[in-house]
Amino acid sequence: MRDEVCVTKDFCYETCDNEFRYVECADCGHIYLKNRPLLSELSTIYPKNYLTYDYENSLGPLVFRLRNAVQAKKIAPMARFARSGDTIVDIGCGAGDLLTLMRQHGDPSWRLVGVDFSSDAVVRARERGIEVIEGRIEALPEDSLQNVGVFVMNQLIEHVENPGEVLESCRHMLRPGGVLIMETPNYVAWDAQMFRRRYWGCWHAPRHWNIFCANSLGKLAQKSGLEVVSMDYTLNPFGWLHSIQYWMRERLGWERLGRKVDVDSFLALCAASGVDVVQKLASGRTSNLRLVCRKPAT
Repeated sequence: MRDEVCVTKDFCYETCDNEFRYVECADCGHIYLKNRPLLSELSTIYPKNYLTYDYENSLGPLVFRLRNAVQAKKIAPMARFARSGDTIVDIGCGAGDLLTLMRQHGDPSWRLVGVDFSSDAVVRARERGIEVIEGRIEALPEDSLQNVGVFVMNQLIEHVENPGEVLESCRHMLRPGGVLIMETPNYVAWDAQMFRRRYWGCWHAPRHWNIFCANSLGKLAQKSGLEVVSMDYTLNPFGWLHSIQYWMRERLGWERLGRKVDVDSFLALCAASGVDVVQKLASGRTSNLRLVCRKPAT
C-alpha cells in the first residue's frame, strides 16, 4: 500500500509544467517519485544550465570559493580508507569540481576517474584533464572499472532508477575492503517536515526519484552486500533556501523577491547555514545524510 506524501513541480529549472507525486511505501517507508520521466527525457529535465555542470558561473565567485572550501574537507575521509595507488571514482562527477580538488589536495598516486551521463559535463571535465567515463553507472559494462578503492556518490543515489542495482554494481567493482561514500537528502529533518507537502527543496522534482532516511538507506546498503561503517549529517543550507524560495514564489506570489532567496546570495547562505547549525545541535540531524559503507574484506 502506498501513501501520497507530496504533490510538487519543477520549481528549480521549470523544464515542464507537470505535477509530480511522491508516494511512501507503508511497509518499508521508502519514498519515491510515482510518475517518473522516461529515460529518453533526461536531456530535458537536466538542462544545459544544470548547476553541477558549471558551479563557478552558477554560484558566482565568492560562493563558489566557499563551496570549494567545504568540498575540500571531504577529501580527508576518503584518505582514511584509500590506499596508495587506489582508484577513486566520483559517480555523477558533473564538470569534475571534486575530482579537481582531489588532484590538488589528495594523494598524487591515486587514479581519479569520473562518471557522468551528460555529454556537456563530460566535455568540461575532460577539458580539465580529468579521466571521465560517459554513461549511467547502472548501464556501464561490468569490466569498465575494477578493484576500485573508493566510490563517491554525492547527491547521486536519489537520481537513479534502481538504487539497489547501483549499490550492487558498486560492490561488484570495489576491491575487498573498498568503501562507498554517499551523500543524499534526508527526509527526517526540520525543513523536510515544514515544507514536505509541496515546497521542500530536496524533492527537486522531477530529478530526484528516490528519497531516503538513515534507516532506509542503511537497510538498502546492507541488502546490497555492503557493511555500514558510519552515518552522519552535514549542513544543508541549500535545502532551506530552495524551500523558502518556492514557498514565497507560489504561496505568497512574491516572484521577484522569492528568487533573491537563492544559493548565490552570500547573506542568505549564511543565514540558512546558521539555522541548520541550530537544527543539528538540537536534533542531531540535517536534511543531508552521509553514509560510508564497505565491501567485506573476504
